[in-house]
Amino acid sequence: MELLPSLLFLIVMSRLLGRLAKSLGQNEIIGEIAAGCILGPMIFGLVSITPELKGVVELGIFLLIFNAGLEIEFHEIVDAIKGKAIGSAIVGFLVPLVSGIFLCLQFDMSLASSTVVGLCLAITALPVVIRLLSANNLIDTKFGHNVLGAAVIIDILALLVLGVVFELGDEVDFMGILTTVGVTGAKIIGFFIVVLIVNRFLRKEITTIERTRNIVDKMFKLLGEEAVFGIAVLFVLLFSTVTEHLGLHFIIGAFFGGLLLNKDIIGDEFFPPLTRTVDSVSSGFLTPVFFAFIGLQLSTEAFNNLSFLAAVFALAFISKFVGGYIGTRIMGVSHRASKKMGIFLNARGVLDLVIADIAFDRGYIERDVFSILVIIGISSTILTPLFYKMLSRDNEPIDTADSGPAVTNS
Repeated sequence: MELLPSLLFLIVMSRLLGRLAKSLGQNEIIGEIAAGCILGPMIFGLVSITPELKGVVELGIFLLIFNAGLEIEFHEIVDAIKGKAIGSAIVGFLVPLVSGIFLCLQFDMSLASSTVVGLCLAITALPVVIRLLSANNLIDTKFGHNVLGAAVIIDILALLVLGVVFELGDEVDFMGILTTVGVTGAKIIGFFIVVLIVNRFLRKEITTIERTRNIVDKMFKLLGEEAVFGIAVLFVLLFSTVTEHLGLHFIIGAFFGGLLLNKDIIGDEFFPPLTRTVDSVSSGFLTPVFFAFIGLQLSTEAFNNLSFLAAVFALAFISKFVGGYIGTRIMGVSHRASKKMGIFLNARGVLDLVIADIAFDRGYIERDVFSILVIIGISSTILTPLFYKMLSRDNEPIDTADSGPAVTNS
């Protein structure tokens, strides 16, 4: 099916099933993913995955991440990364990664293939986490900032390990590993140095120098609200392009690009229209298509090896929850808040599918393993909001229910 009819089916079905899920007390994401499963090869086969559709989906991911960056202050994420989020991220990444590698080696998979599976279990999908936090009114809270900070760290660690795997394959060479880690790590550090420099420059020039502020305001008034949206998108696209050229995923650049364009930079007059425009295009159109696209990737080939599927499925949820919980508790956070962190870090469905797709194209994993990883990504996206809902049945606000020092609402 061509692009426009495919989009028509996906938008209509995902919106209808999303609303149905919400009316039943569930997250809209569940209905949107179900729409993709129904329309895709799993059931009716009306919509197929094409390069054009992938392009639209990537645009949806870009705007979703950009929108999240606009809602958060730069210093809040930096504080989270430097603070409580670091323990949640490192332990929440290493436990599922090591567990996944060990499990796959027991099924006689190669080290490279095992590492790919372990990475897909260790990933926390930033777009999915953002959507879940927004749906539960947690994105602009201390808890939400810590979850986002942990997700950013985890994704960066995953991309670092992935670069090493693709560079070395199954050849275990200590010097090769050291060199690859050093090069990839230098790229990541270089990117963050650029982000910090740009942030300091924008804040110094626009927020503290009155003449520059007046020039920016006059330019925005002359161009109009629509042009401000275009300028903001171009700015964030620049950051996304830089991260892609560095071998990182574009979502890292989109997130930090959005963080830099806060209310102080855009101005009180134009920031609200900008956020409304981005949110309308994202939530109203492209984000439901993105989650429906996840459902399209489900295949029956995953059920060819039921024992491996069951083992990976169980390990994916248990190891990620345990890692997130332990890492958060180590940082001195309360038992209840740590459980919630373990649940939110289980959200996958974006970068893990990207990694699985790249690994499959390069021959690191077979189709049945790829299909299993797709099921893990889809099921974690569906089950994470359900697990959170079960934990929050008492409807007690997170700021009063959790007494942990940093993973609670302010």
